[in-house]
Amino acid sequence: MIHTKDKQEGQRRAMQAEREELQQATQRFLRSLARTGGSMALLPVTRLPREPRQHFLAAGREFTRGWAALVREFADGIEGLAKETSTPTHDGEDAHATGAAGESQET
Repeated sequence: MIHTKDKQEGQRRAMQAEREELQQATQRFLRSLARTGGSMALLPVTRLPREPRQHFLAAGREFTRGWAALVREFADGIEGLAKETSTPTHDGEDAHATGAAGESQET
């Protein structure tokens, strides 16, 4: 009985180790694919002379930062609207307590 449990524990550890190894290999593979894709996309840029290439890469960074700032401002605006609409007002609370016509809801 103890031998069987030890054997099962060893198999479980081996399977866990294989799973982790496969996960790491998959991550490395996907990173290399992304790097290769990025290199292929930038291949025409890398063929440019040094100064135009630097200008192109700087413009790309500036463009990316601009989009990030735009998205951030958009998200902040939506968050502000959500906070405004979710804050209860005293007028709304009084209307529920006294009824729509200002009468008591007691019967």
